[in-house]
Amino acid sequence: MISNKKGITMKHKKRLGLGYLGMAAAAVFIVDGICAGQAAADDEESAVASFPDVDQMIRKLKKRVKQLEADVAELQALNLPVAVDVNCSTGGSVNAIVAAHANERGALSIRITGTCVETINVNRSDVSLLGQPGATVQASGTLFGLVVSDGAHNVNIADLRFTGGQGAAAVSKGAHAIFTNVVVEQTNLGLVSADNGTIDVTRSLIHNNNIGIYAARGGVTLVSNSIVENNNTGILAFKDGMINLTSLAPDGIASLGATVRNNVNGGVARSGGTIELSDARIESNASVGLLADSTSVLHFFNPINGTGNVITGNPNVGVLVQKTASVVFGDSTSTITANNIGILCNANAGYVLPPGGSPGNVTGNTAGNIIGCTP
Repeated sequence: MISNKKGITMKHKKRLGLGYLGMAAAAVFIVDGICAGQAAADDEESAVASFPDVDQMIRKLKKRVKQLEADVAELQALNLPVAVDVNCSTGGSVNAIVAAHANERGALSIRITGTCVETINVNRSDVSLLGQPGATVQASGTLFGLVVSDGAHNVNIADLRFTGGQGAAAVSKGAHAIFTNVVVEQTNLGLVSADNGTIDVTRSLIHNNNIGIYAARGGVTLVSNSIVENNNTGILAFKDGMINLTSLAPDGIASLGATVRNNVNGGVARSGGTIELSDARIESNASVGLLADSTSVLHFFNPINGTGNVITGNPNVGVLVQKTASVVFGDSTSTITANNIGILCNANAGYVLPPGGSPGNVTGNTAGNIIGCTP
């Protein structure tokens, strides 16, 4: 019995030992659960506490996105082409429209109606001034009707009449403008290129001015398929200015050449100026057809459209070179005829001929064909 009791007692003790282990393990699980629960609660409180910061960041991002969208829209608007109609006869101003779009980069086209008594200042690129029937730009006093400057390029002026003031248009400071089918009349200086500005003028009439076309201080003007007539001086290249009478149109296609006729002085290169001729016609200018003096140059280039240069009907001298100036013939295709004197060289003038030694057809000039010129 005792052994049985002892056995029973030991068995009970074993059971009690296992029970204690189970209780201990349960206690550990309970503690771990409590710790884990507490940690989860802490994380939840931290997450809840961070929600306002996240919301604030989202609001800031949305605001930034809206600002970026607005910036993109503004940039797109700056690059979009704009077309505007201006009626100067009812108070419209071309200059005001150009100024309003000065900071934009998209093409600006202005269709002009009426008479605009103002100076139009263009100092940005990609601008077209398009005259409607009868449209006129009238300058006043000592002002120009149009000033293109500050490196502006792709500036196109078409179908406009310019009159009055110091001049029709001045293109300077590295700018470039193309004039197509314009009339320039009753001004002092007509079209002016200066300070490295460049003008292309084609299919136009330059008449009844003091000086029709003027280039100085690195200015360049190319004249094609146009008439320069009834001016005191048709063209003047002065102090490193260059005027090119050519049959090459602004688009690079051969066209008709320029005609300089019925002026007092047809073309004058003075004080380092240069006049270049390709397929030009210099005709019936009262005092002189072409004059170069004071280290200036007249350069007869090869023909482009096959016509060659023609100097004819000038009642005094066709080509006059003096005071250390030079005349240069690039080939023998020029025709100098029916003038009083064909070519006259004075005062150390330079006379440069092409291979073969002939300037071309210099015949039929009343008082002499070539006088005082030594190659």
